[in-house]
Amino acid sequence: MSGKFTGIFPALTTPFEQGQLSIGKLEKNIEQYNKYDFSGYLVLGSTGETILLDDSERLSLVKTMCTLTPEGKKVIAGTGRESTAATIEFTNKAAESGADAALVVTPSYYSGLMSAEVLVDYYLEIAENTDISILLYNVPKYTGLNLPLETISRTMRHPNIDGIKDSSGNMSYLEEIINMNSDSDDFSILQGSGSVLFASLMLGADGGVLALSDFAPRETTAIFEEFKKGDLDKCQKIQLKITPVNNKIVGSFGVPGIKYALDLLGFFGGDPRQPLKPSNKEVKEEIEKILSGAGML
Repeated sequence: MSGKFTGIFPALTTPFEQGQLSIGKLEKNIEQYNKYDFSGYLVLGSTGETILLDDSERLSLVKTMCTLTPEGKKVIAGTGRESTAATIEFTNKAAESGADAALVVTPSYYSGLMSAEVLVDYYLEIAENTDISILLYNVPKYTGLNLPLETISRTMRHPNIDGIKDSSGNMSYLEEIINMNSDSDDFSILQGSGSVLFASLMLGADGGVLALSDFAPRETTAIFEEFKKGDLDKCQKIQLKITPVNNKIVGSFGVPGIKYALDLLGFFGGDPRQPLKPSNKEVKEEIEKILSGAGML
């Protein structure tokens, strides 16, 4: 419904001050991000600590992002819930708040019962009863569930299911999705791991929704832009520079590490919301060393 999703979308963090949502700090971050050639933004993703927010906070973030995002860029909102009805309800609230698309994670509490068939029904029911584009979301690191390829193949041609964000980091899995999509340009395939962005573009992915873009906006957008120009050597050099940064800060240190990297690089990161804890002194020192070694500080 919202057209093709291509390019780079940062998976935004959620700013807190004294544990409370800070819209003002988000506004300042977006003012800086708008200087880069992003295709839009993801709000309420895993990096945004969405699981730790209540619905009033979530909708406030969606509304704010829709106000701050320039025309021509898309706002994607994470709307997945454990129940089908709750996902439909919140997805439509996000649509009313102005979101262009909903990123819908696999339900995972009863992961052993989430068969390919069950998930087909889940996504099709949502797509039939919501007002914005639906993007499938595969993030086994957090859900313990890998979205079955059968589910993707049986839902990807629905007119309201417009793509997938795959954060598995499994390139063979990504290749299978790209092969399934070889006869169509309507379904967008977005990489969720900054470590394999360039490789994914080479295989045929349309872009990325990346936590790495939060603190490496220049580098991640440059990979996409240079790829479009055909300068593969430049893409490779940038990717090799940022892969260890992504592996350690995003992959190992998670949200607290990402937020500290933001603080170091002139954005507002701040503390995560409890029960998450800020990075300790040793981790902070390592993050500083990693960013310095990559020439980012």
